[in-house]
Amino acid sequence: MEKKLNTYFSRAYSDYLYAKAGLEVGKSFGDYNGVASMCAQSAEKYLKAVLEQCIIDEDVMSLLHSHNLRSILNRIKEVYKELDVSTKDIKWLGDFYFDARYPGDNFVAVSEEDALECLRIVEDLETKVRYLLEEEEKRRALKKEKINNLDTFSL
Repeated sequence: MEKKLNTYFSRAYSDYLYAKAGLEVGKSFGDYNGVASMCAQSAEKYLKAVLEQCIIDEDVMSLLHSHNLRSILNRIKEVYKELDVSTKDIKWLGDFYFDARYPGDNFVAVSEEDALECLRIVEDLETKVRYLLEEEEKRRALKKEKINNLDTFSL
């Protein structure tokens, strides 16, 4: 898989690293909201990496502008039914995107336990998305090789 900075996958990994580093900040202040919101952002970008690299249709553009993790995951699962990612976990994580970031009626204070669970979900998602993307890359390379072989054969 390519290691470019300007991809959803690389941005997701960067957000994950910031979330993980945020645990130390959380411990010193007793505030883990940054960890949870960065994990939600990271998960969103991991899912969008699948859209970016594997699913090309008219729905993708609107999903790339969405923050609804459940909708993004549901679209991905239409194509990759084998992707074993819990919709319940993704929905729970996605709730932190706004609720942990902004004060107001829906504000939540994130516990250390919840922050650790957010990190666990993102780590699991990263593993599964990386595998899916690598397999898709292998499939495309094999398809390209077959096409090249057919072109050579027809000469």
